[in-house]
Amino acid sequence: MTGKPHVIFVDDEPRILDGLRRMLRTERNRWDMSFAPGGAEALAAMNDRPCDVVVTDFRMPGMDGGDLLSRVRALYPGTARVILSGQTGEDNVLRVIALSHQFLSKPTSREQLVQTVDRLLAAQAASGDGSARSDAAMVQSLPSAPSILPELIMALEANDSSAGSIAAVIESDPAATAKVLQLVNSSASMVVQPISDVAQAVALLGPPTVRGLVVMHDVVRSLDPEGLLPARWIQELTEHSVRTSRLARLLAGDTSWASEAFTAGLLHEVGQLVLASSRGDGYPAVLRAWADSDAPPAPLDTAELAAFGTCHSEAGANLLQLWGLPVTVVSAVAEHAKAEVGPKVHDPGSAVALAHRIVEAEFGLVCEAPGHGESFTDQDVSAADRDVVEGWRATHPR
Repeated sequence: MTGKPHVIFVDDEPRILDGLRRMLRTERNRWDMSFAPGGAEALAAMNDRPCDVVVTDFRMPGMDGGDLLSRVRALYPGTARVILSGQTGEDNVLRVIALSHQFLSKPTSREQLVQTVDRLLAAQAASGDGSARSDAAMVQSLPSAPSILPELIMALEANDSSAGSIAAVIESDPAATAKVLQLVNSSASMVVQPISDVAQAVALLGPPTVRGLVVMHDVVRSLDPEGLLPARWIQELTEHSVRTSRLARLLAGDTSWASEAFTAGLLHEVGQLVLASSRGDGYPAVLRAWADSDAPPAPLDTAELAAFGTCHSEAGANLLQLWGLPVTVVSAVAEHAKAEVGPKVHDPGSAVALAHRIVEAEFGLVCEAPGHGESFTDQDVSAADRDVVEGWRATHPR
């Protein structure tokens, strides 16, 4: 990103646009701002000049906010998308949350609006060049293992369903977990602090909203209808992520960050799903070449960087930052493959790094070079962490 970032505000009511101009006058030194009275005008402005963030009302004559964001996503996938609206029914909420990165209700405070735009700009800056930004920004939903959709619908329709029972199914799938947490964190009016607990997210959204998103808005979907990806790839990736999440939570113990360690463990490989979605024409070949290579062994990140200029560790962290997940979760995802293990687990990142290494050693590689997961020595980790790992191994035989 060069120069000042460009932010476009879209609303068909002149008084709203005038109010935004006055409210945000002090941000002129940091942002270049444009104000468009409708979707067509916004698209024309974006055609003339790249835009980093678009903030739009929903109900507008002609092209509404949902149609605008759908076109922005298709034409300018690197642009962050925000809905700012006070007149959105439940069906429309489902639609715009599926299309936007952030949903703000009118009236919103200046502080909340500035904080939202700044967070999205920071996520874009962290994602590097335009191509890498597009990997994260264009993703609306991630691919899931085939079994998750029927299991989730069954849990949602059960007579005794609860936030906990629904969350238990969602937590068996990294893609569904990421999307539900994005949905709850995208609404600034719903949460004060970023949420990493899936049961809490389901309770806040409500089972009917979760069901509507699952059934009507492609939140949970399959991938690779042509069978280009390696057989069982997504199932093995899911199993690895679930095992890592459970071990990371055990390593966290009764700490205040145990929930974040669990969620980060579940999502640490989500960048592979991002690249499989955004680089569908090239990612299967990269996966196969990495798995079958006779060359000196290298991590998957290295093969991805050579092919795309970005890697799954970066892509996953970029997406989760853009989706508003806690910074500790984002950091753990970014660092899972290169963080040093030991001497003692002290935060979500260290818990995930150790759990990831052990699960690969026990059950097979998903992204590292052979040898990365070799058994650690007594000096590598604390006695307490070693006891947790040995207890986990006893209940998770190879």
